[in-house]
Amino acid sequence: MKPRTHILRYLLATLLPMVAVGQLPLRAAPTPQKAKLEIQPSVFNVPTSASEGRDPFFPASTRVFATSENQTRGPALTDLTLKSILGTSPHVFAIINNHTFAMGDDGDVTTKSGQRLHIRCVDINLKAGTATVEADNASEVLHLIGAP
Repeated sequence: MKPRTHILRYLLATLLPMVAVGQLPLRAAPTPQKAKLEIQPSVFNVPTSASEGRDPFFPASTRVFATSENQTRGPALTDLTLKSILGTSPHVFAIINNHTFAMGDDGDVTTKSGQRLHIRCVDINLKAGTATVEADNASEVLHLIGAP
């Protein structure tokens, strides 16, 4: 067995340099200046002919060369149908494309083509059988299906 003095000398020999180094003031490296990164937006150009480019996943496809004339148009207010007007004078409801609206309500309706359109019901006229709706800064007066 080793005497205890030998163990103490060994501990002092290993711990003393650590304590001495711990007493030295530490100097931190200067903080690096952050470079200002400029993020550029992605730009995707749709080719109009095969010489301008092709679809990388379907190289034989010609659907990427479609012009804007061939693309389907978005939903319009003329695609809406006023199906019914319910209620009495203070509480009147209109059913537009299977969605119930009160005056001032807004919501999404599905058009005949299956597209969704967010509309706002501005006015419901019970006597005339009309409802005024607006979407995308355009308004339309809808008439009941059976009304003249």
